[in-house]
Amino acid sequence: MIGKHIKGKSFRGLLNYLFGKDGARQIGGNMEGTNPRELAAEFGISRRLNPKVNRAVYHASLSLAHKESLDDDTWDEIAQKYLQAMGFDMNQYVVVRHTDRTHEHIHIAASRIQLDGTTVSDSWDDRRSEAVIRKFEQEYNLQSVQPSWEKDKHSPTTGERRQLARTGEESVRVRLQRSLDQATHDHPTMPELIERSQQQGVNVRVGYTRTGKVKGISYQLDGVAFSGTHLGKAYTFPGLQKHRGVNYSPKRDDKRIQKLMEQAVENPTSAVPPKQDDKRTKKLMEQTVENPTPAVTQTNSLPIPEPTNWEQIRLKLSQQYNFPNSLLTELYEKGWLYASQIGQAIFVERTLDDLPTLAKQLEPTGNFTAIPLNSEATKNGSFWIATDATVERAVLVSDPIEVLSVIALESTVDKEKRKPTLYWSVGNSEQIPLEFLRAIDTVVIAFKNNEKVENLIAEILAELPQAKEVSPGEAGWNGMLTNNHSQPNQSQIPELQNWEL
Repeated sequence: MIGKHIKGKSFRGLLNYLFGKDGARQIGGNMEGTNPRELAAEFGISRRLNPKVNRAVYHASLSLAHKESLDDDTWDEIAQKYLQAMGFDMNQYVVVRHTDRTHEHIHIAASRIQLDGTTVSDSWDDRRSEAVIRKFEQEYNLQSVQPSWEKDKHSPTTGERRQLARTGEESVRVRLQRSLDQATHDHPTMPELIERSQQQGVNVRVGYTRTGKVKGISYQLDGVAFSGTHLGKAYTFPGLQKHRGVNYSPKRDDKRIQKLMEQAVENPTSAVPPKQDDKRTKKLMEQTVENPTPAVTQTNSLPIPEPTNWEQIRLKLSQQYNFPNSLLTELYEKGWLYASQIGQAIFVERTLDDLPTLAKQLEPTGNFTAIPLNSEATKNGSFWIATDATVERAVLVSDPIEVLSVIALESTVDKEKRKPTLYWSVGNSEQIPLEFLRAIDTVVIAFKNNEKVENLIAEILAELPQAKEVSPGEAGWNGMLTNNHSQPNQSQIPELQNWEL
C-alpha cells in the first residue's frame, strides 16, 4: 500500500476535484453532505472553530498495488483506522473512492481542526503514516512497498547507470547520497552531520539570510557541488530533519555550524587526488540529456550553486525585470532559482512531483541555455509555480521570466478573488501535463505573440477544449509588467480584466 498526504487551504477546491472524477463515489465519513457544495459548507463549521489555522485542509490518498482489491466497507474501515492513528479522532472527514486508474485507491478529505477547536499536530506525520501503512499491509495481507522516506532521493539517471556499467565508478551524486545516509543513521545533530561529512571529504555549506535564518544547504565532493534539492527532498535542510531524523536547534547549533564551515575553508580536504578529481568532473561534464529541449542552446556542463552570488542575481532580476524581492527570495529558498559560480541565474525545471529534470541558465541577452540536471531523462518537467496544493486554474506561458511576470501582475488583484493557480512554462508539447490539466476547469494559454507557437497553441486547444487563449503582444507579460512600473498610477493592467481571477 502507498500513502500520500498534503495540507491545503480550500475545502471546496479539493472536494470539486475528488467528486469531479468519472466514477467517483462517496463510501464513508461522518458528514451529512453528499456533494462538494454541501460538504464544503459543513467543513466551514470546524474552520470557524479556529479561523487562525491557515491550512485547515487535510488530504490523504491510499493506494493498493496493481491487481489488489478491497470492497467499499473494508476501505472505509481502513480510512477510519488511518485517521485515528494520525490523531484525527474528533474531526470531520469524508472518504471518496476513485476508479480512474488501474490501481484501486481512495481519497480522504478531513479538517485538521478538531471539534474542540484544537489542531491535529503534523509533527513527524510522514513517518507516522508509513508506520500505519506497514501495519495495514500485515493486517489485511497487502503487498508491502518501500517507505516513502527511503524514496525521497533522486534515482540514478540513465547517464549515471551507463557510467557505472562502463567504468565501475558511481557518480558523485550517488556517492553523496550514500555518504549522507550513513552519516545520519543514528539521528545526529546538524553540526555532527556536518563534521562527519567533512571527515569523508564532503564540504557542506549552510546558507543564511541576513536575519540569520537558514535558507538552504549544499554539498561538494570531488569538486562537484549539489544543492540539497538536487539530491532529493530528504537532503534539503528541512528534509534532513523530517526524513533523516537530524536534530537541529538554531540557538544550540548555528555558531557551531558556522565554525565548522570556516574550518573547512581554512583546511580544505579532498577525498581523491586532484588528477582523479579532474577526471571525474570531466566525465560528469560529458553526460548529455537524451531528450533536449528544442530551440534552446544545449550545453553539457552542470551549474554549481554559489550562495555568495545570490544577492547580485536577486538585485539584477529585481531591477531589470521588475520582479518583487519577496517572490525571488521565496524561489531561492525553495531551490527553484539560484546563482551559479559565474554569477548567472539558474531556473530549475521540475516534474509535477517536484523531481528536477533540467536547468535553464538566463543569459545576458535574455535567452535561456538548457543545462542537464541529474534526474531521469525520460521525464518531462518545466519551470512552474503553484499558489496552492489544490489547483483550480492553470496559466501556460513561454518561459520562466514570463511565469514570474504573470505572478507579479496578478499579485495586484485582490487576494480573495484569486483562484489557486498553476503557472507553467512551455517550450514544447511534451512539457504539457495533459492528464493533470484535463481535470482543471480553467486553462489559460498566455504565450506572447510568436509565429513559432501557433502550431503549439493549436495542439493544446485540440487536447484541452476548455482552454482559452489570451496574448500580451510581442512584448510579453514582462513588457506589460515593466510598463506598469513606469506608470505607477495604474493600479491594475487593463488587459487582465478579462481573465478569470
